[in-house]
Amino acid sequence: MSVISVKNLIYGYSKGTPFEKGALKNVSVDFEQGEIVAVIGHTGSGKSTLLQHLNGLLKPDSGDVLFEGKSIYESKKTLRECRFNVGLCFQYPEQQLFESTVYKDIAFGPHNMKLSDDEIKKRVYESLEYVGLTEDYLEKSPFDLSGGEKRRVAIAGVISMQPKVLILDEPTAGLDPMGKNNLLDLIKTYNERTGNTVIFVSHNMDDVASVAKRVIVMNDGEIALQGTVDEVYSQGELLSELGLDVPEITSLFIELKKSGYDLGDTEYTVEGAKNAILAYLRKGGTL
Repeated sequence: MSVISVKNLIYGYSKGTPFEKGALKNVSVDFEQGEIVAVIGHTGSGKSTLLQHLNGLLKPDSGDVLFEGKSIYESKKTLRECRFNVGLCFQYPEQQLFESTVYKDIAFGPHNMKLSDDEIKKRVYESLEYVGLTEDYLEKSPFDLSGGEKRRVAIAGVISMQPKVLILDEPTAGLDPMGKNNLLDLIKTYNERTGNTVIFVSHNMDDVASVAKRVIVMNDGEIALQGTVDEVYSQGELLSELGLDVPEITSLFIELKKSGYDLGDTEYTVEGAKNAILAYLRKGGTL
């Protein structure tokens, strides 16, 4: 079942000026309940613009966005409901922190939903647990935290509204390897425990391969390619043509195939590459 459906979306920047640019060109795509979807593409391909339409932050020049079958632009009420149900974390969300304590920052969204104090407290504690922080953080100033901790607090603030769809724009940008891995684990755990849809933008193809179940490739305001990770990553040469850096393992397999080594499908993880090479050697192949 589609939780969000995008129908023939067209959107342009700087309309009526010499700098006019078509950011989205008749884009249609569905996002299913409970899946993890990665949206990838080179800078300026339309990734972030598409995401900002999914909760009504941007309004298209034409086309529609449906949440659970209903246009989010139908009324002020449907748009408000969508913004609570489709939570959006911008790139570097920690820059959006502004309250004096972690508790107040996480509670900001539920408070705007006019929930009771008891319900707000419950959601704050649950969200903090989801992002792997302890209660000791609640009375700290968010500005005294590390970069990774700030990002977790910012994401907890979105999770506290219990959105049916969580959207993350470049969630691992600027994090060290440990912080990146922790955040990717957070995404997988959140999805598994809630069954909610997660949509994220990333430039890191290895991150995408480790988390996503489906990949959407944007190019020049259009969807150039979409499918499972296997289906998309098996087209490494096309991805390279679209200006994307495929995983090093994928590049290696492409070069091996060009050199005449029949190793089967292109691999994109170390484990998959190891198994393919071992199978090739068992068949009598040499490298």
